[in-house]
Amino acid sequence: MMHGGTTSSRKVIRRALIFVMVATALSTLVILVTHRSGDETGPAPETNNTATLSLDKMRHTSSRQGVDEWSVDAETVQLFNTENRAVFHQLTARYFEKSGDITVLTADKGIVDTQTRNMEVTGNVVVKRGLITVTSEALTYTKKNHIITSRTPVVISDGISTLLGDALFLDLNAGRMKLDGNVEGTLREESKGKFDETRDR
Repeated sequence: MMHGGTTSSRKVIRRALIFVMVATALSTLVILVTHRSGDETGPAPETNNTATLSLDKMRHTSSRQGVDEWSVDAETVQLFNTENRAVFHQLTARYFEKSGDITVLTADKGIVDTQTRNMEVTGNVVVKRGLITVTSEALTYTKKNHIITSRTPVVISDGISTLLGDALFLDLNAGRMKLDGNVEGTLREESKGKFDETRDR
């Protein structure tokens, strides 16, 4: 009788061990499947580790021989040292002319080459110079020559006349603005002399 009881006990213990092993294996499998599924369906978090430095509410001024040539204010700035560029968001740039006039530019984004100090701006670009307003989607400032150019369509207005053109050239040293290529619109007498225009024949 005792021998039979011992055999039954062993069977019960063996079944219990098997049950525990199966349950453990199933639990491990569920954990692995859940973890893998989460990796596949869940988007990887976006990182911004490529920027060497990020700043809010920043002002930068660029000078030549002790004379300020331009300054820029931005909501946020990201500096990428390895790429020699700084990215300005929601920016306002001011260009100082020899005459004492100031040309103001606003844009959604500006990328400055930290070596040449040239800047490309894009998105809702507006340039104001006295009574003249220029709008475009992209402009380029070249520090060496202190000029602003555009190879995208521009609209220029002084509140009296409005002209549309394919390209713009603004010499901040000479205080001269020229509109090039397929110029459309009417230049009224009161606006003449404020800017030059070249019409394609």
